[in-house]
Amino acid sequence: MHFDQLRRMALFAQVVRHGSFSAAARAMNLATSVLSTAVSQLEDELGVRLLHRTTRRLSLTELGQDFYSRCTDMLASAEAAQNLIAESSGDIAGRLRISAASDVADNILLPALTPLTLKHPRLLLDIQVADDIVDMAAQQIDLSIRSGWMRDSSLVARKLADLHEVLVAAPSYLQKRGIPQTPDDLSQHHMIGMTRLNDPCTLNLKNAAEHTVKVSLPAAAMTDSVRLSSEMAISGFGLARLPSYAAANALRDGRLIAVLKDWTLPLAGVYAVTLKRALQPQKVQAAIEALGDFLGPAADRNQ
Repeated sequence: MHFDQLRRMALFAQVVRHGSFSAAARAMNLATSVLSTAVSQLEDELGVRLLHRTTRRLSLTELGQDFYSRCTDMLASAEAAQNLIAESSGDIAGRLRISAASDVADNILLPALTPLTLKHPRLLLDIQVADDIVDMAAQQIDLSIRSGWMRDSSLVARKLADLHEVLVAAPSYLQKRGIPQTPDDLSQHHMIGMTRLNDPCTLNLKNAAEHTVKVSLPAAAMTDSVRLSSEMAISGFGLARLPSYAAANALRDGRLIAVLKDWTLPLAGVYAVTLKRALQPQKVQAAIEALGDFLGPAADRNQ
């Protein structure tokens, strides 16, 4: 196999990974025409069509899907070889692809990993912000940071910290609806549903006496984004359940008010999720350690 063909395979994999020629061109600082030509030449050499092209989107053919999987394996092996050399010198280097929801990226990833990148300037963070769960293998994600409750999966999840949630609302909303003093008062209220949960508008509450109450509220709005849920609550849509770190600033400046403080929501967690491997790369291990160090003393700082 000629080296130029290996390069075209790598370019093809990047086009698929980024979802379009233009997005891959921006990420790699190449002209779109360079990538288009490379993929067309690759298809001519192989004698098969790898991509279905339309004006709006790209999709893989059946053979293209299998070929893409092998191309990503090739790139992963090449990157692992490069990282092996860097790690042998004690340096942490290479591209670290991380997936996280927007609120986690802002409040956890950035402050936790900035010191690591300053200490190891050859480490390149590639953070993919996505509020939905991504396919880590297909998108070549090294590490995913998730909050909530982990379901059974083929992935490896390590709990980094407990995650406390608070029930909040805007002063303007509470002025109209009243401030609930007991769970029974919630019957007069509406909820901003978090669609990541099985029951977006259901609250399981517990007090200090271990008394539990389950309350289902009508929906004022629905979203899978913590950031948007916070903004909706501030705008007066209804009650919202938010991670303590996501609500902290708005609670401090009075844009949100915590309600039913004598009742707590089920404890969730912040997880570092990886693919199953015999040995995780040093860059992944270092990132998980940095996140654990940050969340250890800081996990409850906003309560």
